[in-house]
Amino acid sequence: MTDFSPYYPLWGRQLLAEFTNINWQYGLTLTTPVFEISENERQYGSWHSATRVIRISTRLISSHSWDITCQILKHEMAHQICSELFSENDAGHGPLFQKACDLLGLPAPFRLAAGDLPVTGATDPAGNQQTEKGRQFIRRIGKLLALAGSNNEHEAAIAMEKASQLMARHNLQQIQEDAQSEFTSLIINNKSKRLERWQHKICAILLRFFYVKVVTASLYDPLQDCLHKTIEIFGRQENVAIAEYCYAFLAGQLTSLWQENRSRIRGKGIRARNSYYLGVLQGFYDKLLAQEALTRRPRPEKRETERSGAPGMALLIQAEERELDRFVGMRFPRLRRRSGTGAMIYRESYELGRTDGGQIVLHKGVTEQRGEQGLLLSR
Repeated sequence: MTDFSPYYPLWGRQLLAEFTNINWQYGLTLTTPVFEISENERQYGSWHSATRVIRISTRLISSHSWDITCQILKHEMAHQICSELFSENDAGHGPLFQKACDLLGLPAPFRLAAGDLPVTGATDPAGNQQTEKGRQFIRRIGKLLALAGSNNEHEAAIAMEKASQLMARHNLQQIQEDAQSEFTSLIINNKSKRLERWQHKICAILLRFFYVKVVTASLYDPLQDCLHKTIEIFGRQENVAIAEYCYAFLAGQLTSLWQENRSRIRGKGIRARNSYYLGVLQGFYDKLLAQEALTRRPRPEKRETERSGAPGMALLIQAEERELDRFVGMRFPRLRRRSGTGAMIYRESYELGRTDGGQIVLHKGVTEQRGEQGLLLSR
C-alpha cells in the first residue's frame, strides 16, 4: 500500500487555496475551516460543525481527478453553509442543503449523500451517458466523415458539406424539442504547465464550428504537486464528444504534417514549427468557414419557409446560448476573457502550413467508445 502521508501538508495547502478561490468565485463569506486529510475508507469527505473541520480522504485524492476532489470539497462547503450561514445543524441533504449547493454551482450527482464517484473529469458525470438519439447522430456523422476521406475531391467536399448540414440541423432540432437543455463538460488535460498558441487556435476552431463553449483553466496534480493547464469543453453530450475527438486528432495531425514537410521550411527550431502549426490550423479554419458559407446558402424553394420561421428559431437559439452560458457560469462564475498577445512567426512557414491545412479533411467515423479511434484527420 502506498504511503501518501508525505503529501498531506501539500494537499492541505491546496485544499485551502481551493476553498479560498471557491469562496471568492461564488461571492461567499465562509470562515476558513481546518482541513484534515483522512485515511477513512468509507467517506470521501465530511464536515464537522463542532470542531469546524473539513476532512477529505486520501483514497479520493489519490484515485480520482482533482476536479472530482473539488466537487467533494464543494459538497462539504455546502454543509458548512447550512451550519454557519443558514444556522441549520442537521447533516442531512434536504431543501436547505440543496439551496447551499445552488450557491456553489454544485452539479446534481455530487449532491448525493453517498455513492460511487465517476472516474471522469467531467463536471456533470450524469451527462456522460449519451442518449440513443445522440448515438444515432454520432453514427450518422461518422458515416459522412468516412466518405469525406475519399480520394475523390468532389465526393469528399459533398460529404463534409452534408456532415456540416447534419450537425446544424441536429442542433436546431434539439433546441426545438428540448424544454430544458442538458449540458455536460469534459476536461482535456495534457499534463503541461502551459498551453501553446496552436492549442488556443484549436480551441477557437471548436468554439466556432462545433457548437460548444471552451474554457482554459488550471488543475492541480496531487501526485506531482503542480498546476497543469487544461481545456474544458461545454455543450450537449454529442457535441462535446465530437469536439473532443476533433481536438485530439487535429493535435496529432500537426505533428505528422510537420515531420512530413519540415524539409521544405527554411526556418529552424520551435518558432518555425509553431508558425507552421498556426498556419495549418488557419488553413483548416478557412476551409471550414468556406464550407459553412456554402451550407448556409438556402435553396430557392426553402427560402420562404426559412424566412417565415426565422424569428422564432432565432429566439430559441439565443435561449440555448443563454442556457449554455449559465451552465458554464455555474463552474466559472467570474470567467474573464483574455485576448492573446501577438508572437513572432516565420511568415513563410505560416503560409506553407496554411496551404497544407486547407487540404485537411475529416475522415473515418466517430465511435462510441473513447478507447477506439474516432474522428481522424488527413490530407
